Formats: sequence, C-alpha cells, structure tokens
Amino acid sequence: MQKRDLLLTFDYELFLGAKSGSVKKCLLEPTDLLLNLFDAHGIKNAIFFVDTTYLIRLKEQNNDTCKVDFESISAQIRTLIRKGHYVFPHIHPHWIDAVYDADANQWSLKDYSKYRFHHASAAEKEELFAKSVSVLKEIIEPENPGYKLSGYRAGGWSLQPFEDFRPFFERYGITKEFSVVPGFKNLSDAQYFDFSGCPAKKVYTFSDDPLEEATNGKYTEYTISKLPVTGRMYLLGKVWGKYLWKTGQRSLGDGSGVVIKDTSVTKNKEDLLGSENEEMLSVELLTKVKLPHYKRFLRNNNYMHFISHPKMLSLHNINCFGQFLKWAKKQYILQTDFSVVEIQ
Repeated sequence: MQKRDLLLTFDYELFLGAKSGSVKKCLLEPTDLLLNLFDAHGIKNAIFFVDTTYLIRLKEQNNDTCKVDFESISAQIRTLIRKGHYVFPHIHPHWIDAVYDADANQWSLKDYSKYRFHHASAAEKEELFAKSVSVLKEIIEPENPGYKLSGYRAGGWSLQPFEDFRPFFERYGITKEFSVVPGFKNLSDAQYFDFSGCPAKKVYTFSDDPLEEATNGKYTEYTISKLPVTGRMYLLGKVWGKYLWKTGQRSLGDGSGVVIKDTSVTKNKEDLLGSENEEMLSVELLTKVKLPHYKRFLRNNNYMHFISHPKMLSLHNINCFGQFLKWAKKQYILQTDFSVVEIQ
C-alpha cells in the first residue's frame, strides 16, 4: 500500500464576533464527536490549536460559571493529549477587548481592531504570548511534564510581518508553523496576509520570512491544502447546502463570527485571492457533494492538510469525514504525525 501524509488540524475556539457561543456547543460536544470518530478509525496525532487568549480572559473572571468552563476545557485538552493528539497555542488578540455577559455566559468580540497580532502593542504582544504558554502548561504539565508547545497557527492566518512573531518563537521554542495557504491573500481591515509568493513546496523550512525557503531553516512550514472549485461543484454545493439548511443539518456551534465591514484595505478585488475558485480543505466544508473530490485529492497527492473548526461542524460534515477516513484507511497507509513528515 502507498503512504499518504494526512494532517488533521483544528482551531479550537469560540466564535469571534458579536456572540461567542457556548463552550458546550462550540468546543466540548463537537470535539467529543471528533474523538469518537478518531477512536473508531484508529487516528492519532490530530493537532488542536487552542485559543489561549480566550482561556486567559476566562481565568480573569471572578465567576463560578467561568471557572466551570475553564475546568471543562482543561479536562478535554488533557483528554486530547492522553489519546495521542497534539495541543498548541493559537492567539486572537482582540479577546483583549471582549465584553463578557455574565447572565448569558457569552462574550461579545465586536471590537476587532486588534484581530491581527500586528495591531497589538509591544507590551500586549509580550503578555499574550507569555500568558498563552503559561495557561497551556498549567493545564497540560501536571499529567505531561515537559510537554513541548512547539507548534503555532496565527489567528486569522495573519502571520505577517513575521518579525512580530519571531522573538516569541525563539523564546518559547516554537519551531513548527501551520498558517500558510499557498496562493491565498487577504488584505482586509482585520486579516492581513499574502501567501501568493510562497515556495512551491508543501513542507519547507524558513528562517526570517515564511515566503522565503531557507535550507535547514529554523522553522518548518506545513502548508494548508486547497481544493480547486469548479463551477459545477460550486452550484451543486449551493443546492446541497440549501437542502441541509432547510432540513436542520447545521453547524453545532451556537455563536456568530466576526463581521468585517471593509472588504480590504485598498478595496480592490485583487486583494482577496484564492477565494473564488479554490477553498481550503476542511471538515466543515466536506459534504456528500464534495466527498468524491476529497478522495480524488488524496489519490493525486501524497500530502493533505485539513484546517477545521469544531464550532463549525455539522453532523453531516462529521458523517462525511467518517466516510472519508474509512475509505482512506483502506486505500493507504496514513501518516498523521506531522513530526515525521519530510520536506517536500
């Protein structure tokens, strides 16, 4: 049997707009469903990028409900590691300005002026990284002393300029990076990244700039895979999506995402590349219509990197993902551990 590198990565976070949603619906329940699926198919080494900025704010609240949420999340994080999966930090700086509604146990993150890490002050950057590492170690190390938080994904994929991150990567031993989507570009008032000039490799090393490959570089970039979207696939997907919506097969999460008012800094369509005829491979985008295309992608590529969000998953998505894993396990030897993926 042929081998395939299959990286399954998840941004473990609440919704980042006016209504955060609940811990139960956005994190605990969908992640438990994923774990059941992984157990059923013998899958280990999935990566969960935990929104540490939310955990920081959660700990700051002198509130019994917040304490229960923190402990529930902590227990699930420990379960993830116990079952052989990875947990790494993920930072959304605009949690600094989030407003908590104790009656609803919800957060409002309508102020996204600091959505991009670059827009946080120097002192805020220092504090966010230090507390992010600290809060995960507090959760993980009692059961896993010395656990290495060696991976990172930038909030909103906004990894640029890399000078913002490099001092913290060096300080905290982060050497593996998972933000780059080859060819994608978004220069909005919240997100800001341009990966249109990245190396023509799926996995490569860099030192000073994630768009410049460096032999034996300090950091390894594991690019996110993307799927070509044909006109027929798009139309069938729209029809199928309407059917799923009408029949109540919607995402399990109960929040609302950030609404970005300005389409881009320069308001040019060219500043939003990769969004019309390509999409990132994702469990929440995987439907019955797209399942044959995901299978074809794995047949034609020896590297496949999903980026997904538990809060966005529907039961239909999870069912299709289970079908995909069952098929893939029969066809290939699946290598799901990023740490042994070779430069390619």
